[in-house]
Amino acid sequence: MRAAIIAMMILLLPAALFAGPTMGVYFTYAPTQMHYSPMQFEQFYGYIYAQNTACFLTAAEFALEIPPGVVLMGTTLPGDYVTLGSLPAGFSMAIWPPMDGWSYNLLVTVQFMALSSCETMVDAPIRVIAHPDAGLIQGACFPENNLFEYTGLTSIFCPYQVGVQETNWGAIKSLF
Repeated sequence: MRAAIIAMMILLLPAALFAGPTMGVYFTYAPTQMHYSPMQFEQFYGYIYAQNTACFLTAAEFALEIPPGVVLMGTTLPGDYVTLGSLPAGFSMAIWPPMDGWSYNLLVTVQFMALSSCETMVDAPIRVIAHPDAGLIQGACFPENNLFEYTGLTSIFCPYQVGVQETNWGAIKSLF
């Protein structure tokens, strides 16, 4: 048993070591929920967070891919930052004072409105994608302003619901 646990830890170690910086849209102020089921004509917020930056963040550059049936109503920055462009087309921001990149960093609060209902918008993805001018989702670290790339995450509007019911193991095995 001990050997199995050690082997599992050794196999999972590379995944933990190579977990790079990510950027995604969350639907709670704390970056935990990456899915949301809005009502038709509901206005709601999405929060774009950067994670695992591992430096003091001084700039970020990205764009959004928004599904049909959802429109962007406006954006709010958490500070007085210098910005170029607009979402969803392409957004660049210079941040001062630098953000502590060893935790989650709120970059932008985005207000959305759902024009469609979840009956027509099942599993609709919203993605953080590369800025069209730079071709990358990137950030810069203080003090040298070294550039690095983020991995864009995908969130889901109206996730497909799968029903579950209680049953015994014999009934489950009989399905196969």
